[in-house]
Amino acid sequence: MAFRLLKIEGAGMISRRYRVIGLSVWPGLPQIWAGHVAYGLILGLFFTVVFNVSVLSYWVYTDLLASGTRQMLWILSLTMYLAMAAWTVVWVWRFHPEKFAIEIDRLYLLSGESYLQGRWTESRIQLEQVVAFNPSDTEALMRLARLLERTGQADQARRALDQCRDTPGSARWVWEIEQMAQRMSVKEKSESKQLA
Repeated sequence: MAFRLLKIEGAGMISRRYRVIGLSVWPGLPQIWAGHVAYGLILGLFFTVVFNVSVLSYWVYTDLLASGTRQMLWILSLTMYLAMAAWTVVWVWRFHPEKFAIEIDRLYLLSGESYLQGRWTESRIQLEQVVAFNPSDTEALMRLARLLERTGQADQARRALDQCRDTPGSARWVWEIEQMAQRMSVKEKSESKQLA
């Protein structure tokens, strides 16, 4: 019943990028959702400690801390909460990867055209721009690794491939990643044998 109320004829769903604002309920969750796990855990843990000390000193151990110190802890908790919630709103509004989806699509098309026309330097620059917009774009990292491998930059290709393995979407590309890694190691071994 409640779900039917959300789906009104002619009304669009709230954009996925604005749904993250709901994660502001607890500081650190939006950062974890955005892929900054360590940063989010540190913020969440720090807020939790300050908030819990505030609650305990105000309602349980009232004689443990002075009145001014308890008030300072409450003010710090509230300030942290409001600052993190405000940052989440600003991040969603200005920096969310979905905001750059049109530019990313344009750069994908341009990099594909440049690659097919043999303008590999241009293609590399465009793929690096895509990765700058969205560092967890597995496909862009795969393309970049393949391009770097093709242009003889094996070390950079291996770094791009390692970064590709660490992205959230790498599970779909495991076979391709491993094939590329094998191909690169075989190529390195054959080149080292020719030099010897």
